[in-house]
Amino acid sequence: MNPSRGGWIVFVSLIVAMILGVLHLPADWPSWLGSLRPNWLLLVLFFWVIDLPHRVGLVGIWVLGLFVDVLYADPIGLNGFILACVTYVGWRGFERLRMYSVLQQAGVLFLIVFSAEILRVVVLGISSSRQWDWGLLWTPLFSMLLWPLAFVLLMRIRTGMRIE
Repeated sequence: MNPSRGGWIVFVSLIVAMILGVLHLPADWPSWLGSLRPNWLLLVLFFWVIDLPHRVGLVGIWVLGLFVDVLYADPIGLNGFILACVTYVGWRGFERLRMYSVLQQAGVLFLIVFSAEILRVVVLGISSSRQWDWGLLWTPLFSMLLWPLAFVLLMRIRTGMRIE
């Protein structure tokens, strides 16, 4: 993440996505709404990787993943590996993904977030004997549904700040 020429915006947006990932709902809201949370970090990372792949570095994303591990209390290296895999997939197909419509990109994002959630459940199942349920589909589904909004918002930030 090169801080010159607007690279700090990429970094700040990833930090904001990390914070959105750990925010809790107000106490008077229904508790089931907490399971309808998208994976904000993968949404933002997916946007920057397909839109400006030269701004996102694999080592920087791995280090960010280590901070996410500490923030989410996950096993060390889990989120770094997931974020590095998303970055790699984005790098390999960014030219094709740019040509897709926003709805097609949302479908690809669903598959990426679903794969990340499956990997997270498998690792957490091995490390803490945590079982999975069908609720793990909610995160990819809501990430996919929020992709058009996140895409428009991040594209406006990118064009408004003239990040190239």
